[in-house]
Parts: sequence; C-alpha cells; structure tokens
Amino acid sequence: MIKEVKIKETTLDLAVLAEDSKSMSGFGKLNLARDTAIPYISILQTTSPQINPSKAEHIESAKAGQLFNTVTQETFDKLKVIPVFYHLKYVEWKPREQGGGFINSHDADSGIIGQTKRDPMNGKMTLPNGNHIVQTAYHYVLMLDADGGYQNAVISMSSSQLKKSRRWNSLMLSQKLKGPSGMFTPPTYAMTYSLSSVGESNDRGSWFGFSIEKGDQVTDASIYGESKVFAQSAASGSVDAKPAAPQITTEEKPKAVNEESLPF
Repeated sequence: MIKEVKIKETTLDLAVLAEDSKSMSGFGKLNLARDTAIPYISILQTTSPQINPSKAEHIESAKAGQLFNTVTQETFDKLKVIPVFYHLKYVEWKPREQGGGFINSHDADSGIIGQTKRDPMNGKMTLPNGNHIVQTAYHYVLMLDADGGYQNAVISMSSSQLKKSRRWNSLMLSQKLKGPSGMFTPPTYAMTYSLSSVGESNDRGSWFGFSIEKGDQVTDASIYGESKVFAQSAASGSVDAKPAAPQITTEEKPKAVNEESLPF
C-alpha cells in the first residue's frame, strides 16, 4: 500500500530563485549559442501560415499586420525594443522552385555581390550557381514587456524594408544627450523605440511593413547593463542569429523586369 505524503505548502522567496539563477540551475550542460534559438520578430502577412486555419502553424488570434515572436509564438500589435547591435549581410538562398532554404551568410564587404547578375524575370540578384543573394539588415534588440521583463531578439529587414532600416539607423544617430562636456550621441541601447506595422503597396500588390518611432531614454541601470552585454556578445559573434526563411509577400511575387531599366 502506497502511503500518501502531504507536503505543507510554503511561500517561495523570489530571492532564492534569483540566487539559483546565477548558476543556471537546472539547465545542465546547456550551451546558449548551440542549444537555444534567438527569436526573430517578423510581421505576419496575409500569406503567413499563422493566419491560415488550414495550416498546422495557425494561431487562432493572429491577424495580418501583427508582430510575431518566432520562438514564443506570441503576437503583438506594438513592441518596445532597445537596439543593441546592427549588421548588414548578403544572405544566400536556394531558389524556392528548387526547395528553397538558407545556404550561407556573407559579410557586406565580402565582394559576393560582384559575382551576381540581376535576373531579368524577377529582378533578384543571382549567383552563377542559381542561388539568390538578398541584402539583409539585422537589428539585434532587447525586447521589453509591460512587466519590466526582457528578451533578446533579432529583426531582419530586406527588400522594401531596407529603407526602414536606414531610417532607424539615422534616427539612432540623431539622438543627442547633454553631458558634462557638452552634447554627445549616446549608445544605441540608451534609447527605446516603438515597433508596429503599417500597410504598404506597389504595382504588385500590398503588404505590411515596419513602423519605427522614437521612445524614451533608458533609465533602468540593470536593463542598460543587459543591453550592453547583449551588444558585446553580438559584436563578438558569440550570438549569431541564423537567418530566418524570408516570408512570401506580395512585393516579392515574380514580375518580368526590363533589363534596360535596371540601375546596374
């Protein structure tokens, strides 16, 4: 006969959890770079499987235009983030008609773009092996929640969103604070920004793009410290986000291109 043992419930002090967290208790031999995935923050489009009830990835409450966390599967109408690191890459993809998939990520100064030619049928920069090169801006951010928590994340921007990336970089460079020796440009992680989406269109159709607005100065020393640590990890390459598969949006649908009208 098994004797039932009743355990008296006591309140767990959060200080105990905080102390145990310093040694990553319970995570065993977890390697953060190898065994975890950095969330990507993307925008759900009308073509996203999370919107389609017939897809396994479908999320009941998801709507086109919402921001989407690829790891937690959460959706947001708006997010507050702290940018910590920026990296421009030329990402090599296998064509969708050949199964698609990530091939390689090339640094902006690698010279890979010089090996490409513009495909006259779809306007994509194509290598001799048939793979496509997509210029992609990566913004590493600390994503803040309403309860004071945070999470590391990456936002990738390509195609029409590259101009949003450039505007964001310009916005960060324009920030000024007054110090003992006068005005100065603070680290990017000294300021917050608000992310949401906005409808966009061209002659191919419509989609949702990023909307980025300046927020407030970071005043929490612990949040600033975590942002700085994440920035250093990203800069050293110890936190390197594997490119997420690009979403199919109306702006990317194939369209014949007049070679004489190409800028290069």
